Amino acid sequence: MNSKIILPVLLGIISISITQFTFAEELETFSFIMADTEQIEQPRSRYNSEQIALYGYVDNYTRGLEVGIILTHPDGVIEELNTYATKDGEIYMIIQVNGESQVGVHQVSLYYEGSELASTTFEVLEKK
Repeated sequence: MNSKIILPVLLGIISISITQFTFAEELETFSFIMADTEQIEQPRSRYNSEQIALYGYVDNYTRGLEVGIILTHPDGVIEELNTYATKDGEIYMIIQVNGESQVGVHQVSLYYEGSELASTTFEVLEKK
């Protein structure tokens, strides 16, 4: 009885794993940047903070070269951040949101070797 259940479950796990691996390979064929959340609320206290994780990929990345992250705040102020990708071109960065962070849509742009490769946005909501 258990073998009748185990075999279909194992086959399902294997097929899901293959599908996810294939999707991951396809995903990393073009440069992108994304935030782990589209909206985040300001923390109630100015002493607390929340985090937004940025994930990305730079196609044809050369190890050791800087990757630029341009953060444009709702009031138009531009903040330039620099980071490095992994040897495979993957990017990970944390953005802190606190009680004094500007409410509104923030644009995040990914730059490499002087060219904009991708962009995304996230919104900071007013604390309630």
